[in-house]
Amino acid sequence: MCENFKRLALIDMDGTLLNGRSLNAIANLGFKDHISKIYEEYRAGKIWAYEVSLKIASLLKNMPLENLVSAFDEIPLVNGAKEFVEWLKSNNFIVIAVSDSYTILVERVAKKVGIDEVYANTLHVENGVITGRLTMPLGWQLVKGCMRKSVCKLNALFKFMTKYNVPIGRTLAIGDSNIDICMIKYAKLGVAFNPKNYEVAQAADIVVKGDFYKLKKTLEPLINNPEMFP
Repeated sequence: MCENFKRLALIDMDGTLLNGRSLNAIANLGFKDHISKIYEEYRAGKIWAYEVSLKIASLLKNMPLENLVSAFDEIPLVNGAKEFVEWLKSNNFIVIAVSDSYTILVERVAKKVGIDEVYANTLHVENGVITGRLTMPLGWQLVKGCMRKSVCKLNALFKFMTKYNVPIGRTLAIGDSNIDICMIKYAKLGVAFNPKNYEVAQAADIVVKGDFYKLKKTLEPLINNPEMFP
């Protein structure tokens, strides 16, 4: 790859690469009521978004990691995900999966589809058992008006632009929910892929509903247009 023509793509995992969410996998392990109460606290303004992540991780304390992995692996990929990532990489994109889930789960998806790197929370595990502790990349402290999530995806975009020396004019961001809005808005090309609400769709340059084959077909003329995407 020519150094001067690197491109950068950030892709959300839950609801984007996956036809489902890791939170649902956790809920199905017997924590539906607990998670519901945590989100009631959040909606009532009693806790910040990143504290939601801390509380959910604490629910998993003393659980064998294999239980979580087994539930997570039941979530299917969205059709064409692997082929889409391969197509991006053939067009000089460095592809990053950015998620407010756990690196130990996101890495499993990244390996399946050929993603270069992941950016997510670190769930601590000792001797195959989840400790309940979570290390969060955060980043919202640096962004005015941020949602204070455990993972600031806009900060992630800045970090990988710097790491790989990619200008904003060669960036692509793809997501489906409110946490993705900041990176979708700021990237050169922001895609709401099967958006979960109106706000996500409004933030994007392009809205695509369907699978990754449809997304590829939609993006192809834009990615191959040097005036639109150098």
